[in-house]
Amino acid sequence: MSGRKPKPPRLHLRERDGRSSIWVVLDRGREVSTGCSEEDARGAEDRFKEYLAGKHVSTVGTRDFTQLSVADVLTFYASAKRPSEGAAEKTIRRYNEMVAFTETLNEWWGAKFVSDIRGETCRHYVDWRTSQPLRRAKSAAALKKRVSTATARRELEVLRAAVNLYHAEFTLPSVPKITLPEKSVPRDRWLTRSEVAVLLWACLGWRRDASTGRWSKIQTEGIRKQTRTRRAHISRFILLGLYTGTRHEAIERLQWHANVDGGWIEIERGLIYRRGTGERETKKRRPPARIPHRLLPHLERWLQIDLANQTADGKPIRHVIHTSTGEGLSTPIRTGWEGIRSDAGLGDDVVPHVLRHTCVTWQLQAGVLPWEVAGAVGMTVEQIENGYGHHSPDYQKASASAFSRGGKA
Repeated sequence: MSGRKPKPPRLHLRERDGRSSIWVVLDRGREVSTGCSEEDARGAEDRFKEYLAGKHVSTVGTRDFTQLSVADVLTFYASAKRPSEGAAEKTIRRYNEMVAFTETLNEWWGAKFVSDIRGETCRHYVDWRTSQPLRRAKSAAALKKRVSTATARRELEVLRAAVNLYHAEFTLPSVPKITLPEKSVPRDRWLTRSEVAVLLWACLGWRRDASTGRWSKIQTEGIRKQTRTRRAHISRFILLGLYTGTRHEAIERLQWHANVDGGWIEIERGLIYRRGTGERETKKRRPPARIPHRLLPHLERWLQIDLANQTADGKPIRHVIHTSTGEGLSTPIRTGWEGIRSDAGLGDDVVPHVLRHTCVTWQLQAGVLPWEVAGAVGMTVEQIENGYGHHSPDYQKASASAFSRGGKA
């Protein structure tokens, strides 16, 4: 016997004399037709998944990583991390995001064994993922975009966590190393005051031509009014992010009163609490902060508007950022943001997180001390100095003036 390990089941396009090609499943010398033509690759993938599900025998519990299926490791991980009944909305949302990652990982890794995990296969996975279009893309321009390396890295981190959890439970003889792609260079993108202005104008139902700088109303007056209503929550989002530097996920969960799932705003004391009473502190720090004076009148006005209205089912409006029906956001603000960014004539580098960069940059440019900025936005002084220090008017000032003191070089 050669001792060669048999190949896992796989799809193969079988050419046929005088007839069109057809997708088949090859499995240890056996050939099973999917009934799908060459053009129906998606249907062939579905038949392949059904075939695997029909013949699959769970390998969970084995310590032999040459026989341990990656698909079973991911399933074990998803089952172990399932939230308990009554878990916080944030916990459920993060779990669903993780499950989506495992489903994507399964598309490429599912038919492989844990022993197949090595640097080469990890790099091939990154190449495969970054060649795929964005699944949430809707516009023609967005359809041309591809999955980022950062997304592929995040998915491989989930794979690493799944393997480590399995090892902690069943003790593998050795744990394969998941090779991650390098982290992308942090953005040094921040908004000018004129760019913030055009974003807010777009929230009001105006569109700017990036080439001429001219503004026009979005279609008819009726549509413009509807657009303003739909985008009112994004103008709140922009001002909160700009003046407080709060991360966009935390802004989306802000409420008017104390709660366990997210932060809240206490206008009477002039404070914003970024973390719910039932949430633990993480590496992404969310300390309380003083509400800036320019933001306070906006918050007072928004509160009066929300107190005078109700949700669609007659309940009080709880969330600071909410839909036109008064309900909290069920999905991230990303889609609405992209529409406003397009109408404002700004580039793809203007993402929601740029508001946090802008908040820090503007404070440093105004001469605020790094330790005060760090405390206000929830960063360390080292992060401020290393990532934003060059925006301070005093940046390397002493060093630059050292040669003007009459000393000899």
